[in-house]
Amino acid sequence: MKKIIYVLLTFILFITITFSQNNDSLIQLYPGMGNTLDFVDREIFGFYPDIDGYKYAQIFSQEKKYLVSKIVCINNGFSRDTVIVEDISKLSKMRAQLNQFAIQNDKKLESPINASIFTSNSNKYDGKLMMFSKKFLYLASDINYSVENYSPFYLKSSIESIDSLMIPEGKNLFPYIGGGAFAGFLAGFLIGTSIFEDDMGANKEVKWMATGGIGALAGALLGWVIGAAIPNDYITIRFNSPYDVTKLKDYSAYYFQYNKAIEDKYVELD
Repeated sequence: MKKIIYVLLTFILFITITFSQNNDSLIQLYPGMGNTLDFVDREIFGFYPDIDGYKYAQIFSQEKKYLVSKIVCINNGFSRDTVIVEDISKLSKMRAQLNQFAIQNDKKLESPINASIFTSNSNKYDGKLMMFSKKFLYLASDINYSVENYSPFYLKSSIESIDSLMIPEGKNLFPYIGGGAFAGFLAGFLIGTSIFEDDMGANKEVKWMATGGIGALAGALLGWVIGAAIPNDYITIRFNSPYDVTKLKDYSAYYFQYNKAIEDKYVELD
């Protein structure tokens, strides 16, 4: 009798698990994105920030009522699963967050930054950092590195082959312009007082201010020229692991939707 009860319980448990799985529908959060959010996705999109040891997650819709996040974590070398169950309305919030990210991503695509790629083979590629993915950096260059001549060229370099990336740091010219304007005004004012010191009445002070203003304009222009002439500082990003691509999220667009036309456009080097 006990054996029959045990078999029945096992059968019921099997049916329950199977039924539950059949009612779970795997979700793709964004078109062309895939249905698995790995560590790079988590860091860039900002999902599940409080999960320690996060490795990857898959998201399911259960009975169109619940959003089930099945997360795999690695802690102390051991893998464990974490399940988060939320109201299905959370799905709309996550997609809205991704949509906002995509808008900002498009803006970065429209204004790519200058960059230099240094590979482990001691090659250097200069150009515009168009975007990055989990596997490649994508560069638009004025140099065709495959035939070594000057012509528009689109290249991609594997993350595994890259040693480092250098990005010119944005230069703040305001201190140079402001400092130059202040010094110019002071010099112009002093010159004015020496030239017009014998004038009587209010005209004397007006002339002093006028010469000071002229000096400020000249000083601001000189400060701008000096600031622009000083070499840029550079931000260096080193690639010691595939996860280091997340360091680029503030500088370049993240290419997370596979597009064959894009892949065909770029030539892989190194």
